[in-house]
Amino acid sequence: MYEDGVVDILNPITDEVIDHCYGPTVQGGCPMAGPEGVVFCHGCRVAPSGAGPEYWNLWVPPASQHCPRAWNLEVVGY
Repeated sequence: MYEDGVVDILNPITDEVIDHCYGPTVQGGCPMAGPEGVVFCHGCRVAPSGAGPEYWNLWVPPASQHCPRAWNLEVVGY
């Protein structure tokens, strides 16, 4: 993906940017997942780069194996 597809990975307590991601692979998997398939951003909050704090509520559950960029936010209530 290009710059508009960059996602900030935020510390869940301080909301400081700790890393970046470009979203799922074409197959829908996390390109930075661990050996057991857990996504790199699990346990953190994620937000599109340049977005304000109103977008920082997207929390990725610990041990999640699904990329939040692939989630349908309307279905999950965001």
